[in-house]
Order: sequence, then structure tokens, then C-alpha cells
Amino acid sequence: MKKDHPSEHRLLIFITNAYRRWIIFVQFFQGIKARATKKRNSPKVFCIGFPKTGTTSLSQALSILGYRVLDWPRAHLEPKKGWIHYFKKSNFDAFSDSPLSILGFFKELDKAFPGSKFILTTRKPESLIKSWENYFSKAPWSIENEEDKNIIIKQYNDHKKDVIEYFKGKPSQLLIFNLIDGDGWEKLCKFLEKPVPDVPFPHKRKATYKRK
Repeated sequence: MKKDHPSEHRLLIFITNAYRRWIIFVQFFQGIKARATKKRNSPKVFCIGFPKTGTTSLSQALSILGYRVLDWPRAHLEPKKGWIHYFKKSNFDAFSDSPLSILGFFKELDKAFPGSKFILTTRKPESLIKSWENYFSKAPWSIENEEDKNIIIKQYNDHKKDVIEYFKGKPSQLLIFNLIDGDGWEKLCKFLEKPVPDVPFPHKRKATYKRK
């Protein structure tokens, strides 16, 4: 009976151990990749209200609750074409303001991130117009006439109606939130299943919103 040569035996052991280490490495890498993919596609929180409806205050509230929030200033660093891809690759788990209020965009977000939470901030259209007039009074363009106002109000109402209609069969995914009417921590935390923090609800526009 032929005996294995010692050098051949050592080579076999080396190859076997190397193969085992490679399998462990591949499994480890696949695990990391799977967790990263799951995280990228995991449910998010999207604030889909129009600008000047309390989105800035809501962003700060979400930060207090522990969410990593991408809001208006940083959101504009990315082109609209790659929003879904950007949201997936980012480390943020909550998103607010433009471009989320683009009409119909929330439907794409719901398909890309199943089970996500959507918060529609609202206020009376007349109050919204007044806030926009004040905000844009020093901008290169402004709301100049009744036609401009009517266009904005129609877009606002159409967006609100579209959102409510879309989530009619998914009530657990939509929260309608009105800071001016007094909505605050209790309503928000119940929706997100978070404990109510022992701090006042943030109001970035103190002259506009009631405190709660």
C-alpha cells in the first residue's frame, strides 16, 4: 500500500484549511452584503407635506426621536433623477421636504420602501399662502396675483387628496399632522410607536405655530 508523502500530506492540509477560510470569508461577506441590502431597503419615514406646513419642525422632532433625518438644505445636493437610488445608499432613515412633496412621488417611495411611514403635514390653504408670501417676499420671484395663489392652492389640495386616497387601504402608513391645530408629541409618537420625550415639541416658526 502506497503511503502519502509527508510533503503531499502537508499540502493537502494547507489547501483544505485555505478552502475553509475562503468559505468563512465568503459567508461573512455575504452576510454583510445581505444586512446592508436589508438596511437600504428597510422602511423609512417620509415627510411629504408642502414647504411651510411644519416640515422643518417635524424634521427636528424626528431627530429628537433618534432618526437620522435628511431635510431641505442637504436634500438639494442630489439631483432628482437619482432620488430613490440616493435614499437607498444613504445612512438616513427619515426624509423631509423637497423633493418629497412633488406630486405623486410618494407612490414611488412606497414601492421602493415597502412598509414605510408617511407624514403629511397640513395647514389651511389661506394660511399657507400667507406664509409663502412672507417667506418669498425678498426672493427673486414671489406670489404676485390671485392666479398664482389659486395655482398653489390647487396643487396643495390635489396633493393632499391624492395622498389620502392612495393610503386609504393602508391607514397604518399615513399620519396627517397639523401643527397649527395643536398636533404634537402624543400623536406623532403613537404613529411611530416611540415613547414621548420629556422635552417641548420643537417649533421652528414660533410666530406661526401654537406650542404644545
